[in-house]
Amino acid sequence: MPHKGTDMTTIARTKLTLTAMATAAVAIALPATANAGIPPSFQTPSGNIMCWVGQKMVSCRIADYTYSAQGQDCGSPGWPNGFLLKQGMPAKLDCSDDAPGTYTGMRAQVTLDYGQTKSVGLMTCASEPSGVTCTDTSSGHFFRVSRDSYELG
Repeated sequence: MPHKGTDMTTIARTKLTLTAMATAAVAIALPATANAGIPPSFQTPSGNIMCWVGQKMVSCRIADYTYSAQGQDCGSPGWPNGFLLKQGMPAKLDCSDDAPGTYTGMRAQVTLDYGQTKSVGLMTCASEPSGVTCTDTSSGHFFRVSRDSYELG
């Protein structure tokens, strides 16, 4: 017959180990839950394009560009350096107060290396040396932006 002290010690250690593991799992999960409402952001390795990706929309801003905005009147002051894509709607060029070569908004949380993608809900963005392409996977609408050109679709 086993010694009762040994059984109780083993049971106590097992309970303590399981409690510690459960506490650690909760502690690890809490930061992710706390940030769940904040849309992930990223910038390209060059730092020239910054994007914010949400469940049903994505917005990108380019700091330095040489493209001309086809038919876009931004008023004064205003520059065509923002891109917006909402679920089910065509992408659009957006104007901001940031002059070319400047950026006054919040900086991105992470760098999305070339060849990588970032997906949240229905929105997916791909970072390539040639620029960033963001797509609404439910409709196929997209925008592509680079230093020297952009495309809305």
